[in-house]
Amino acid sequence: MATPLRLCYVLNHGDSLTQWKDAGLLDLQLRLVRAFRQRGAEINIVSHGGREELALLSQLNGMKLHCNWMGLPPKTYARRIHQLHAPQLIGSHLVQTNDAAAIVVAQRIAWAWRIPLVYRFGFVLSDQRRASPERFSPADVALVESMERQGARTAQHIICPTRQIAEQFADIEPLARDKTTVIPSAVESEIFRPLPAPKQYDLVYHGRALEFKNLWALLEAVERLDVTIAMIAGPLPREIGTEDDELPALKKRFGDLDGRIHWLGRIENTQLPAYLNRARVSIITSFSEGTARSLSEAMACGLPCIATRVPELKYMIEHEVNGYLCETDTASIEYAIKTVLSKPAMMRAMGENARRDAIEVYSFERLAQKEYDLLLNTARRNPVESAPARIAKYLLRRNPSWA
Repeated sequence: MATPLRLCYVLNHGDSLTQWKDAGLLDLQLRLVRAFRQRGAEINIVSHGGREELALLSQLNGMKLHCNWMGLPPKTYARRIHQLHAPQLIGSHLVQTNDAAAIVVAQRIAWAWRIPLVYRFGFVLSDQRRASPERFSPADVALVESMERQGARTAQHIICPTRQIAEQFADIEPLARDKTTVIPSAVESEIFRPLPAPKQYDLVYHGRALEFKNLWALLEAVERLDVTIAMIAGPLPREIGTEDDELPALKKRFGDLDGRIHWLGRIENTQLPAYLNRARVSIITSFSEGTARSLSEAMACGLPCIATRVPELKYMIEHEVNGYLCETDTASIEYAIKTVLSKPAMMRAMGENARRDAIEVYSFERLAQKEYDLLLNTARRNPVESAPARIAKYLLRRNPSWA
């Protein structure tokens, strides 16, 4: 391209940079678009936050921020983003979603101004909701699935983190199969690396405290064994995500098991490696996963990892080579913990292999370059018309049913 790539990056519905900052996730969530910015791209971030977002401009490395500075009702703002920020967004070469729940707004922007859409997500939202029938009705699931199907049809390209998720999504909309690229969840292996630290915990879990994380079975297994665990899990601001946090109920049920459970809360991403390196083994016992970032971070720290044998995790772990696989029930998790901790030589070898794979397969710089090249190629294959031509066509068109 003769000019720098101009990318419109749309946050999930309801998300804002301020929420990310309050949750200690700002640097983590912005690292990809910062990498694009370092490669010369011009970035327009579309946020659902209010005027408070403007206080974070100095942390955006020259990226532009578009927020609800007028204080409109959230639903009104979401429906009018493509119009409110039109002067800034119409010059974009591509619109890209931050994750699954950004698709509706991103689709409106792409449709209104005839900008190619890249649908990027870490998990199939409808499948995750279908797995929680007590929380989401069949009608809720059907609505989300319809949203995903429409996004797949209108997107010029789709990016997801695993082959299994790509297949799940193609089952919803077969058209997605030929335009999906799998780019694994990256890890910054220069930050997440082995560090000299005394081992204070037998196990460490870091991530969300949500139902699909299967933490009840994990802590029941810990309860049965004479082991210690660091629980790096804390509540996020209520607006981020749609799931309820199970942390209060877990703490009430298990307490600290006479000092064997260490509730460390949420820890800033830059400080995580120091805590991970204080454990002998990392463990993740989910019923399902999306990006599985916590697993790749632990692997990069050279930790032997126990993971459940679910599609999103088992492709990352080769049993007894770079980690150890188990089932999701308490007995299988208990057996895995007991087996791994009793075999120091195997632990050491699995940790070394995990670190090697994290560098070779999940290197952030390599994967960021791969995604940036994909965006450039998508923009080259789908050039936008002049702004006046697209404005004229927008004024003459009727909104589609999904807009």
